[in-house]
Amino acid sequence: MANDTREMIFDTFIELLKTRPFDKITVSSIVEKCGINRNTFYYHYTDVYELLEEMFKVETSDIKSGSRWYLAFSRLLETCYRNKKVIANICASRSYEYLENYMFKSSRVIMSDFITGLAEGRKIECGKLEFIISFMQYGITGIVSEWFRTGMPDRPSVVLRRLRLMFEGLMPVLDMAEKKDTAE
Repeated sequence: MANDTREMIFDTFIELLKTRPFDKITVSSIVEKCGINRNTFYYHYTDVYELLEEMFKVETSDIKSGSRWYLAFSRLLETCYRNKKVIANICASRSYEYLENYMFKSSRVIMSDFITGLAEGRKIECGKLEFIISFMQYGITGIVSEWFRTGMPDRPSVVLRRLRLMFEGLMPVLDMAEKKDTAE
C-alpha cells in the first residue's frame, strides 16, 4: 500500500510537470490531485524537490561507465525528447538550476568512471586526468543544457553525434597527457 501511494504521488508529480512549470507545483496541488492528505505526502517525500531528484535518478539510473555509455545516453536523450513538455516546464521554472546541478554532478561520476577506465595502465598525472574529466563534464553538461534550453530543436541522434565527437577525441588527448610536458 505504501509503495502504491508513493508511486501515485510520483506519477501525479510527472503529470503536473507536463502542464506547468516546476515552481508552480506545490505539495497542495499534488495532494489535491491524488486525493490524499499532506501528512501522507510528507510520509513519503520531504518536498517537491525530492520528487524532482527522484525523477532525475529514475531517468539516469541506467547510465553507466564503459562501452555502454552511448546506449545509455541514447535512451536518456530519447526519454527527454519524448517528454519535451516536462523538460520545458523545468526549464521555464526558477528551479532549472537544480536540473543543471544534477546533470553536472551526474556527468562528473560518469566521466570519472569512463575516463579513469580508459586511462588505466597509462602514466598520466592525477592533475591532468582531473582536468580531462572536468573538461568532458563541462562539455556534456553544456551541450545537453543548451539542447534543453532551446526546446530540443534537434533530434537526440544529432546531440549524440556531438557527444560522440567529444568521446572519440579522448584517446589522442590521453596519449598527449601521458607524454611529459616540457613546459611544466
